[in-house]
Amino acid sequence: MAKVDVLSHKIEYSLFHLAWPLVVSNALQTIYNIVDSYFLGKLGPIQFSASTITWPVIFTFISLAMGFSQAGIAIVSQNYGRRDLNAVKKSMGQLYLVTIVAGLLSTSIGIALTKPIIYGIAGQKSIEVIPYAISYYIVDMIGLPLVFVINATTSAMRAVGDSQFGMRVTLYMNLVNMLFDPLLIFGIGPFPKLGVAGAAWATNIGRFIAAGISIWHVFSKRAHIKVEKKDFKPDWKLIKLILKLGLPSALGMSITSAGFAVIMKYVSMFGPIVISAYGIGNRVTNLVSMISFGLAGAVSAMIGQFVGAGRYTDAEETVKRAFWWNITIIGVLSLLTFIYGKEVTKFFINDPGVIGMGDIFFKYISFSMPIFTAYMIYNNALIGAGKTILTMIGDILRLWAIRIPIIAVLSVTLGFKGIFIGMIISNLIVFFVTYAFFKFSNWKKAVV
Repeated sequence: MAKVDVLSHKIEYSLFHLAWPLVVSNALQTIYNIVDSYFLGKLGPIQFSASTITWPVIFTFISLAMGFSQAGIAIVSQNYGRRDLNAVKKSMGQLYLVTIVAGLLSTSIGIALTKPIIYGIAGQKSIEVIPYAISYYIVDMIGLPLVFVINATTSAMRAVGDSQFGMRVTLYMNLVNMLFDPLLIFGIGPFPKLGVAGAAWATNIGRFIAAGISIWHVFSKRAHIKVEKKDFKPDWKLIKLILKLGLPSALGMSITSAGFAVIMKYVSMFGPIVISAYGIGNRVTNLVSMISFGLAGAVSAMIGQFVGAGRYTDAEETVKRAFWWNITIIGVLSLLTFIYGKEVTKFFINDPGVIGMGDIFFKYISFSMPIFTAYMIYNNALIGAGKTILTMIGDILRLWAIRIPIIAVLSVTLGFKGIFIGMIISNLIVFFVTYAFFKFSNWKKAVV
């Protein structure tokens, strides 16, 4: 069954039936990132570092799309919980208007600031990476508006209980990505040899197909909520609400991502070996975290519908059960990365220096993962409730008030290990901050 009726089924049933397609979606995306890293790693540590350096900046702009999509989850799910289908369709149409404009503006600004951004992050210690980073970054930014369309569609579908649509779209997109990756990177057959930029072009081809499917779906009879042309007529009251909820979330995530770009500047101080190990470590921990992303995504939709329906006890029970499942599953997976850190790193780059550095990364980071990922459960509960200002505060605190200052000091006194210690401390603190926000805020007050 593609659609889950959150208000009729038991909590455990809804949680896992909404979560597993999101887990698969995140696994597919992470597997693609790993495949992408595998092929780029064959070009060498310098070329591999290009995508690692640029990714925090690219994700800063992608975070805008994710932020507005989170506003869509809150508004669409709460209207759906109230069983107001006309309001659901109208909010979806207005979400598209806002996200498309935001996507075009983001691409224009991002490309215009290419050189200052890349030169500022790489610095003199990684000057050889800059030409590759610029070519990768520009191509990737061209496809950014497509990400806004995809995120708006999959989030709206999840808000009404259909998380399988996003899974299918992610599958198609990443299969296309993985097909074109080696063809365009190495110039196989009739395809041009584009090197690092080829990976970004492969990504854009997948995005184009996924965006096309998304647009077709919301107008088709197969959609659970079919959007009509009249729903795209600007409704300034609803647009204002989307901006009110979306801007804090988008700004919080973007400012956080910008913080990762600043952290990358500190990582770059130690050269390509540390950059490569850091990039591999982040990709693998993202793979471990896919369970958390799935559970958290299910929580946001369920909390939104329960709040819309006034069922607050069920909302609290949903968060509690998701938390304990997350701790258990991520604890087991983190133990494996702690034990097999060297082997995992060697899969990507068979370089003794990178392997040793990767092992250190996993030895430090793994034990903090269960608690850190649990923060996503509470964070997404706040998103479903529409309390995006609180999620913005938590996101900004984690990076700018905690992690960056600690890394700035410890990277000087302890070297590269100071970066890993800063990550651990900030991971633990953000969990307790987000838990307090959920526990003591007025999340039960609906936004629609």
